[in-house]
Amino acid sequence: MEGNLKKGLFFGGLVGFAWGLDTVLMGLVGSSTILKTSSSSTLVSAFLHDAFCFFWLVLVALFNRQLMDTFKLLKTKKGKATFLAALVGAPIGMSGYVIGIKYAAPAYASSLSVIYPGVGAVLSYFILKEKLSKRAIIGITVSLVGSAALGYSKVDLNMYPEFYKGMAFTLLAVLGWASEGVIIGYAMKKIKDEEHIKATPQQFLTLRYLTSFVAYGAIIMPMVDGYKVVGQLAANRELLYFPGIAILGAITYLSWYKAVNYIGASMGTALNSTAAFWAIAFSSLILGTEITPYLAICGLVIILGVFIFAVDFKEFFGKKNKVQKLKEV
Repeated sequence: MEGNLKKGLFFGGLVGFAWGLDTVLMGLVGSSTILKTSSSSTLVSAFLHDAFCFFWLVLVALFNRQLMDTFKLLKTKKGKATFLAALVGAPIGMSGYVIGIKYAAPAYASSLSVIYPGVGAVLSYFILKEKLSKRAIIGITVSLVGSAALGYSKVDLNMYPEFYKGMAFTLLAVLGWASEGVIIGYAMKKIKDEEHIKATPQQFLTLRYLTSFVAYGAIIMPMVDGYKVVGQLAANRELLYFPGIAILGAITYLSWYKAVNYIGASMGTALNSTAAFWAIAFSSLILGTEITPYLAICGLVIILGVFIFAVDFKEFFGKKNKVQKLKEV
């Protein structure tokens, strides 16, 4: 149990680190001349990010001999629900997030985005009729207060003239990811397993990115003439940045599933919120973003709220203590 706890905390911490760095690097790449001058830059960036995430996950699935089973998922009811959830969470969520990064800066967009588990819990309360404990209500309230305070930050509007537009799109991302979680929750609880197919979380994740790749590639990119921009990025070799950044995206989700496996969904989800801390730190180190005390405090309040919402510390550490006592007997 103690070994699993250490592994779970490691992978959970890796989720926050990788996603925080992913966020900042996406902001850095988005400032290139080609993407700055393109009206479809954010959608192109989101497409390339998720396309290369899918590529890396396919390689992992091939290595683990799970790729064919991933495609078989589409025949199942849970697989179809995952497909629907991905349409909400991937194109809408990722597009909103990348636009938020562009206009509101990575540190602010990341800090706001981590409230999506709490928003998902509220949606589940109304849609799936799931109960909310007092602790969850307190945690969600703390996160929302921190988010509201962040929205009223005294940002240099000369540097970020469309800051509030960016925050609005980040909220769209939050709603997309929260809705994705509700649909997945419905699928897991309401739809019975098909006994002939036993899917792994990695297969569901690969299907998610396959859906995103197809939705962007077949529908969104042709609509915004995005492939022209991709060609320009390829000609300038700026396209080569995206596979590297996408590795961080793939690591984020694979580590998240590992963390959930070792320490449970609550703590695994809570550790996701540390991405806000890393995004603020990397924004300062890489982009030179000024980290004001106000931004730092708001970020910490949001992270605290997510932990209060997601983790019952009495239960979590109680289990650890029970195992330790059994070892001593």
